[in-house]
Amino acid sequence: DLRMGRREFMEAVVSTQSTGSLVRRSCADSGKVASQDTSDTVSLGSLSSDPDISEDDALEDTSELVLDKQKHSLTIRVQKKIFSKTFNKTLICMIDEDTGVILNALYQIVKEHSGHSDKTKKTIKYLIKFLVKIGVLFKNNAFNDAEMMLFTKLKNKYKTTVLTVISFHEVQYTYDQKLLSKYISSVFDLLRQLLRRHMSPKNVERIELVQTALSDSSLLDSLFDYEQDTPITQHVLVICDRVRSLIDNDKI
Repeated sequence: DLRMGRREFMEAVVSTQSTGSLVRRSCADSGKVASQDTSDTVSLGSLSSDPDISEDDALEDTSELVLDKQKHSLTIRVQKKIFSKTFNKTLICMIDEDTGVILNALYQIVKEHSGHSDKTKKTIKYLIKFLVKIGVLFKNNAFNDAEMMLFTKLKNKYKTTVLTVISFHEVQYTYDQKLLSKYISSVFDLLRQLLRRHMSPKNVERIELVQTALSDSSLLDSLFDYEQDTPITQHVLVICDRVRSLIDNDKI
């Protein structure tokens, strides 16, 4: 049992409420993403209705984190309770506009290539879950020193990967499948290491599913058709533009 005074408890609640205020303001700025709930886009809000992604899954194991300060541990517990009650809105608002557009374009690419809408939606939903998971853990200082080093490596490798995609897109005939596959593999390896302590084996398996879907060699080849414009290359253009926006705003 946590033996804390009323003051410490209220500080934890205020911290959570402050986070909620920031999320709500962010949501007001990114209403376009939240409104993109059509049959041909990824509905972020529909995560809670997915039988394979429950509310507890969204922040599973979070309440069991062992932190140095009891107040931080309590903050996470309070946040988990609030998040479970406002699951849909929270997930929508934790994805900013640029990231939401990138995720939707990625969904369109995978769906176009695979021809499987439902399976693709599940893949992107798992990816969104991992992004939200990392955000919540980082916000609450839940990563230990070793994990913070992995977090930094993951950010750097992700940035290298997306910049490589932009370069392949802008400079004709520079696409190198082996190099891109290597970068993607490194990103997912770091993701697994970062979240292993905070996720169940079931969700670690979901990382494998997402990696398999996004690293398919024929899918990667379809991203860089230098001979003609295709629906997929048009979505790649959207992703590149939005990634530049994130980089310009120091969000990557």
